[in-house]
Amino acid sequence: MWVKTMARHDLILARGTILDPKNGLEARADVGITDGKIVRVESELDPTTADDVIDVSGMWVMPGQIDTHAHVAGLSRNWDPALGYGMLARAGTTTVLDMGGTGPTLIDGIKRRGAGLNVAGQFALIPGLTIPTGKLSYRTMGSIVDNALRQGCLGVKILGGYHPFTPEDSADIIAACNERRAYVAFHLGTTDTGSQIDGVREIPKLVGTGRLHVCHVNSYCRGVIDDADDECDEALEILESMRGQLNSEAYHAIQNGTSGRCDEDGQVMADVPRNCLALRGYELSIEGMRQAITDGYGSVVAQKGGQVYYARGAEALKMFDEAKSNVGMSFPVNLPASAFRLTTAKNESENFIVDAISTDGGSHPRNVAIQSTMALVGFNALTPLEMAEKLSWNGAKMLGLHNKGHFSEGADADVTILDPERNQPEMSLVTGKLIMYKGQPVGSGGTLLVTEEGQRTAAASGLPYQVVDMSQSKLYEGFTD
Repeated sequence: MWVKTMARHDLILARGTILDPKNGLEARADVGITDGKIVRVESELDPTTADDVIDVSGMWVMPGQIDTHAHVAGLSRNWDPALGYGMLARAGTTTVLDMGGTGPTLIDGIKRRGAGLNVAGQFALIPGLTIPTGKLSYRTMGSIVDNALRQGCLGVKILGGYHPFTPEDSADIIAACNERRAYVAFHLGTTDTGSQIDGVREIPKLVGTGRLHVCHVNSYCRGVIDDADDECDEALEILESMRGQLNSEAYHAIQNGTSGRCDEDGQVMADVPRNCLALRGYELSIEGMRQAITDGYGSVVAQKGGQVYYARGAEALKMFDEAKSNVGMSFPVNLPASAFRLTTAKNESENFIVDAISTDGGSHPRNVAIQSTMALVGFNALTPLEMAEKLSWNGAKMLGLHNKGHFSEGADADVTILDPERNQPEMSLVTGKLIMYKGQPVGSGGTLLVTEEGQRTAAASGLPYQVVDMSQSKLYEGFTD
């Protein structure tokens, strides 16, 4: 029997298996959507009440995938990061947090190559490019955070693996963000540590009683210092000891994303590529980098037409040399065992220790979060509801997007539909409108997610926008100065 209702629906998603972790629903049902909102989830809705019906029989229907760490608005790259919008749409994403651009690059990219996603951004702290060089006063740090918010970013990202600050300055940046309830994310590492387990060990001292988003936890558990299993144990212990203070995510791609840049003396500049070279015994120099590329260990991120790919071998070496090493690069250094362990680890109360699964992709061709997490369901490492929790509901809570990540009445009709037979995203909707169908992006533009301080910028951009209250996010839940 159909559920009788006088209400009209713009769209009904019919006969799919609904995965709604917030409401504990895993069942075959129909989803009714009107004016971009979820209006009804019932075992069967009358199709004559809808302007359109999409049969999703045999599919998993989950709240739209929220990628809490991707790259679509980067700076000084040898490819267009805005291509990442279409790449994420193709991968089933509906909401993305960019981890390292500026407000203007975010807005510019959405206008040029947007694919209909909800988009939030973190302002990248890059001395000499986005912020002044040298010692920064606490007042100056506060002004930088205020400017990031006015630009339309949710907060800032510290790039410790590439542009590390002293421990004291890193702690001050976190404190300045906390004071303003600005979202603060950290690719770990200071001038005293590095982008590995030592950086994780430093978190309690840097954060104190404050709050922080710890980026891609798996990146610090590659076996650079200790056995990788031991590094996972220690990372999980530290994260759990600070429960309530930290947001965190892990990604599953084996390929990382880094820089090949070397200084005038031919020495590799950033900590991350140095770690990658050291793992295989290469010299930490431009010649070591060239040899790693020649051997097929290092690849260069490249663009051909509208596609981003990993160039290898002679092609990659030519690009590296022509750019005088200033290229985006990738190494196969992420350990699946570390990523999967961090993804599935729970505490004694059966709560996940690492909040979410991200891609760290976007414009990097490694947007496999949905496929890899579906595979974990196939291995019985996660339940389907846990998959949806890690891919959507937890991300919504992390960012304070309380109208997303679930199918409650009145929630935003952001939906990702998955084919469990092929382990692939089949289609996606944002506010009830298709942005991806059968693996092809069909949306354009995008909706900016900004704080109250960014409203003027968002309005001036001409893009639709939504105001997010960071004090209501998981990061700042219950936080008092």
